[in-house]
Amino acid sequence: MAAVFPQAAESSLEEKIAALQSTPLFMKSLPSEESNDPVIQALQSLAFDGTPDEIAQNFKEQGNDYFKGKRHREAISFYTQGIDAKPSDIVLHEALLCNRAACNLELKNYGSVLRDCSKALILNTKSSKAYYRSAMALFALERYEESLDCCERCLEYDPENNGIMSVRDRSAKAKAEKLRKESEKQERIHNEQREKKLLQVAFKERNLFAVYNQKGSSENPYTPHFDPEDPEGTTLIIPVFFLYPQYATSDVIAHFVEDTTFSTHIFQMFPPQAPAPSWDKDGKYNADTLVVYAITRRKRLLKVGKKMSLRDVCNAAKAKEGEPDDGLELKDGCLTFVVVPKGEVEQNWGLSILAMSVNHKILRTANAPTNSPDETEVSVAQALIDLENNVPELKTELRALQISAAREVDVRGGKKAIVVFVPIPQLKAFHKVQQRLTRELEKKFSDRHVVFVAQRRMLSKPTRNSRVKQKRPRSRTLTNVHEKILEDLVFPTEIVGKRTRVSVDGSKLLKVILDPKDATSLEYKLDSFSSVYRRLTGKDVTFEFPPANQE
Repeated sequence: MAAVFPQAAESSLEEKIAALQSTPLFMKSLPSEESNDPVIQALQSLAFDGTPDEIAQNFKEQGNDYFKGKRHREAISFYTQGIDAKPSDIVLHEALLCNRAACNLELKNYGSVLRDCSKALILNTKSSKAYYRSAMALFALERYEESLDCCERCLEYDPENNGIMSVRDRSAKAKAEKLRKESEKQERIHNEQREKKLLQVAFKERNLFAVYNQKGSSENPYTPHFDPEDPEGTTLIIPVFFLYPQYATSDVIAHFVEDTTFSTHIFQMFPPQAPAPSWDKDGKYNADTLVVYAITRRKRLLKVGKKMSLRDVCNAAKAKEGEPDDGLELKDGCLTFVVVPKGEVEQNWGLSILAMSVNHKILRTANAPTNSPDETEVSVAQALIDLENNVPELKTELRALQISAAREVDVRGGKKAIVVFVPIPQLKAFHKVQQRLTRELEKKFSDRHVVFVAQRRMLSKPTRNSRVKQKRPRSRTLTNVHEKILEDLVFPTEIVGKRTRVSVDGSKLLKVILDPKDATSLEYKLDSFSSVYRRLTGKDVTFEFPPANQE
């Protein structure tokens, strides 16, 4: 029986191709490093055997063969070796550079094309191929002016060159097209800027305040613009939202012409004889029973008559003479109106708007009451909103200010005082306007004095069983909080002295001496200060000014 010998594993196609390419006879190019293979050494000696011109010519012919086979990268390698041989024949050197440029042109390596053509033109200033390939590369780079320059230079000595004339015509046409597009772009930008300025003027005339998204992007595809059918070009078309708060839904009127009445749209959207929309479960949205409201920038509610046009509503939103500017807010290019049925729904919505405004002014801090705002707090919050809307000097500062609580305190003589508690982070901001704000609030609450106190938090003294690891800050101690309350009560005057009187029965009375320069403006509130301090701390205190110096 014949012996069974192990068979070699069948090689893959890639392995066979790799083996062939490692055979010197089938190599695409000779290795650049030295090799001990005698066949490779023989081939290398043949490739570089001869004068520099003969070597360069040999590499050129090999490169031409690869170029015809569209193997441009291999062709570039041979042309480069020919150039590196440094032939003395200028024509041959020029041909190698132009041929390598042709390969790079096919590979879209336009920078390499321009570099090789530049070198070729140094050797021969009338190299048509160098000019042609430079013009083609510049055309591809959209540098049409330079491409035309190359063509014109070549045609000066080679006027019948069809390739150059073709590139020249294409470059001239592309240049004209580019100039046309650039001109149209500049005209479009100019028209947009002009319309933008005209829109700004139109907004101001109509008491519209443009408010844009701070993120810089808007989902609204519609924008305000002038009516193209208006021969004078002054009629505005504005996108409008109709909000239906009862069902938390809305409609958009993409093109609301400002001269159109609201009844036109209302009767078109909710015709009396037509069935109610699918979202109107109660069937109350009928043109005959609907009311339209607008909310101005200063949170005023405007009831919109159905016969009023959009322009009429804009005029109605204007502030009265002597009051701060007011109008409608154009949010991201769109106006918003609220549509509700008459009756109970309308009343409930109006109350909710008022409550939202008031609640925004009340910020419950950590140590503030957790219950809903009482009558006193609502009154103070509403007074702050009124001042923000009607007193220009306070508008900017009051917009960001909030209160944490408000409380009424009985004062001697049957009077009352209102203590307004403010969040600690906002205390400095309140101090900036406190004098003017106090005067305005005391006008609104004419029978009561108004004082401001920061809503501070006290921490109890740690004990062995409290397990409090963090050291208690001095600002949270009882003594420090009581001292700060004194400073808050008498602001902006300064406390110039304190004296504690202890009676026989052990009771204590704190006497606080205030700066005499503020005696005229604060003397009428000293009893209120004492009553408020006693209510907040449980301690007796009297406030007084030092007697005037006797002459």
